[in-house]
Amino acid sequence: MILEKPDVLYFLLLLIIPILVHLFQLRTYKTTKFSNVALLERIKLQSRKSSILKKWLILITRLLGLVFLILAFAKPFIPSTETALEEDEIAIYLDNSYSMELPGERMSLLEEAKQNLWKQLGEEQRFSLFTNDRTWKNVTKNDIKADFFSIDFAPDHLSFENLLLQAESMFQKRESSHSLFIISDALNFKDDIRLKPGNDLNLNLIIKQPASLENFNIASAHLKANNTSKSLEAELKSLAETDKDVTVSLYDNDELIAKTKANFEESTSALVNFDLSNKDFQRGKLEIESDGMSYDNTLFFSLNKEKQINVLSLHSQTNSYKSFLASIYQTELFNFSEYSISNFDYARISEVDLLILNEIKEVNPILISRLREFQKNGGTLVIIPDESTAPGTFKELVNTPAIYQNPTVAKREITSINFEHPLFENVFSEEIQNFDYPSTSRFLNIHPSFTPILKFSNGQSFLAEKNRTYSFASALHPNVSNFTNSPLVVPVFYNMALQSSPSPQLYSVLGQENLINVKANLGKDEVLKLKSDNQQVIPQQSRLGNSIQINTQYQPKSPGHYQLVQGDSTLLHLSFNFNRNESLLNPLDIGDLKVKTFSSIPEAFNSFTEDRKILELWIWMLIFAVGFFLMELLILRFLN
Repeated sequence: MILEKPDVLYFLLLLIIPILVHLFQLRTYKTTKFSNVALLERIKLQSRKSSILKKWLILITRLLGLVFLILAFAKPFIPSTETALEEDEIAIYLDNSYSMELPGERMSLLEEAKQNLWKQLGEEQRFSLFTNDRTWKNVTKNDIKADFFSIDFAPDHLSFENLLLQAESMFQKRESSHSLFIISDALNFKDDIRLKPGNDLNLNLIIKQPASLENFNIASAHLKANNTSKSLEAELKSLAETDKDVTVSLYDNDELIAKTKANFEESTSALVNFDLSNKDFQRGKLEIESDGMSYDNTLFFSLNKEKQINVLSLHSQTNSYKSFLASIYQTELFNFSEYSISNFDYARISEVDLLILNEIKEVNPILISRLREFQKNGGTLVIIPDESTAPGTFKELVNTPAIYQNPTVAKREITSINFEHPLFENVFSEEIQNFDYPSTSRFLNIHPSFTPILKFSNGQSFLAEKNRTYSFASALHPNVSNFTNSPLVVPVFYNMALQSSPSPQLYSVLGQENLINVKANLGKDEVLKLKSDNQQVIPQQSRLGNSIQINTQYQPKSPGHYQLVQGDSTLLHLSFNFNRNESLLNPLDIGDLKVKTFSSIPEAFNSFTEDRKILELWIWMLIFAVGFFLMELLILRFLN
């Protein structure tokens, strides 16, 4: 038993007063006997003994009544647990990730959680509350009433590790007891990070179970194009195998262009295709009907007009020379030109996207300087060595002692393709093992720091790449190599040009690093901006020569269509979407979690209240005091 006001016990010293009064009443008297009253002596003695007993009973009941009355004012109580007497700080994490949009018993899991939590919180109770994107520290219900029910879904999802760290920052007193309530559906947490609370943290995990996990989402989309057609292929996914059909709509801004059905056919994924050959629009949108979660039912994408890629070839032949490259780059996509190195203005190198040094016999220091500046500004360089090229000719262009090493005069067949290299992305439907091997009769060894793309039969590189510099091991002249007659020559040089000035992706994922290079002449304090219909943001950007590199990892934060603008001029159309990780709906294995788990918010808060409940005894003390005082009155009234 513990006393809330132990100082009241000093009043017990006042009990000496009734004791002194009682002793005064019990003082002895001298008696004188008379002969004529001898008959009454026995009756008188008996009455005196009864009077003494009555006074002792009165004293005892009076003292006990006063003792219990004083104890009642001291407010004694018995705590139910050791921590019941500690000052307690409460932090609450309310998961508002997109998976909390799944249906509960009557509404979404998030709305149910908000209503149940609001009912359990006391009017004067202080607590800290945080979600995936908002924080309220040491507040009451009245402080956050205006904001609480406006809590909406957020794309971010805190890991358990970050969740615990943020909760620890909420607590203000080290000596107090710390309690954390985690209200979540326990979906899409990383299994490799376990809940490891400290010894001073009382952790309560409240798992909200959705009524249904059925959800369809537009997982991805990509453009499929060739010389004659262009189509958009989208992939839809479901958590479980299903035979349902889902309607997919294609929009140009808000104008409906086409509709089709995605047939899952007892599978978890389905593909749909839209023909875009005769469509000319820039702000596209795919949409399915709303189901479990709405955030993944829309996919924004942008179609920018393809710009011409400037390709320049320099050679050592006469002005009338026409190389094999002219036939590869004869489409409207490329602006191809080739010149003899002897009468070319080196200043024009900065204007091109892809520069090909086609068997140049002499490389002077001025050209090397221009090439280094070209590489620094993000240009793509292709080196086709001449038969007479010395190993140290291009050593100033890369961070290696030299691109080329010892020359070899021997016939070698090109037998190996690095299918994983970006140069061959979407070129082969399958890995080819046997093909008409091209060969060369004279070559240089390429430095091993370069990434092999095509290799000889002995494993040495015929074509390799490093930092946007492609190097061939030999001249491609017919007297040396028959590579120009090989089917590989077209995809190799074609993709070199395409990747020298890549078009922006159909869309980017918010929060992920996405680098976009765009040519723009900016003033001293001028910046590029991303502009949508309802907001304007400035993305992270840096200058790379005459180009600007945009990094959209931190801006924007909302999905939709954006324009990359310079002043009033639109440079690109860009689209952004949320990451689809929340659509995976992977449940957390709570079997080995060493924390208290509950299925509802009232259950968790009732358990928390019971652990901190105290048995107050002052009412019983008061009852006993009244009882003894009543007993004293009865003794005075009825005991003669």
